[in-house]
Amino acid sequence: MQHFQFQPFSKSEFIERLKKTFPQYKIQTGFGALQVRTSGFTLTGNVKITTNPEIGKVSTETCLDSAVLYLIFCFPIGIYMMMKKQKVKKFESEVIAGIKKILTEDQ
Repeated sequence: MQHFQFQPFSKSEFIERLKKTFPQYKIQTGFGALQVRTSGFTLTGNVKITTNPEIGKVSTETCLDSAVLYLIFCFPIGIYMMMKKQKVKKFESEVIAGIKKILTEDQ
């Protein structure tokens, strides 16, 4: 989980710019969660973005943030996530770079 602080921003504009920045990924906004996903359902291809646009806070979360929980309760899933750790970190880093670019361009 990573946390960032930016200037206040518009959430709807942020979502539109995410879609332009990551046309190869699916941007989901349903169920109150904002997510950047690779195609299909995968544990390793999902970055959840939590925003508080009024004060400019952005947080990211991946499956690695709850890997210990998966490891304890769902041993095979936990082992799978640990093997894919580099892939998850790379995907999260790509999303974070895009977020920083989007929210610092206007300043």
